[in-house]
Amino acid sequence: MGSSLGATCQRLSSGIVVLALFGGCGGADDDLPRQEISGNVILQGEPLLQGMIQFRPETNQGTFASAAIKDGEYSIPRHEGPVAGGYRVIITSPPKSTAAPSDSGPGKTPPSPPDLIPAKYNASSTLNAEVKAGQPNRFNFDLKK
Repeated sequence: MGSSLGATCQRLSSGIVVLALFGGCGGADDDLPRQEISGNVILQGEPLLQGMIQFRPETNQGTFASAAIKDGEYSIPRHEGPVAGGYRVIITSPPKSTAAPSDSGPGKTPPSPPDLIPAKYNASSTLNAEVKAGQPNRFNFDLKK
């Protein structure tokens, strides 16, 4: 009797794990009126080779969205995009780490290298974007150090 109960509990646990895994898949199927956005990011007159752009809502009515920047371009498809509204824009591009693991000592994590992008565009960002419903939403950012 105990083994039957144990097998039932194990199957139930496995089913819960599968449901939890699939519950997070499939993108934003939330029926929100999301918008596609795209644009380019220039740093010191050159396209930003790689980085990340985030659109963080200025109010609790918006939706967070982010995209990778590659060769100065980014794009967020409609199904992953933000809803219309005001957003604070954060752009980051940490340089590739050149420190060897032994540089930090045993058991220690090497310090993160400083971001290539000035803080006024990420940690203390002053960049903003107003996403509009049903209109092209192209936001270009020309960053200066």
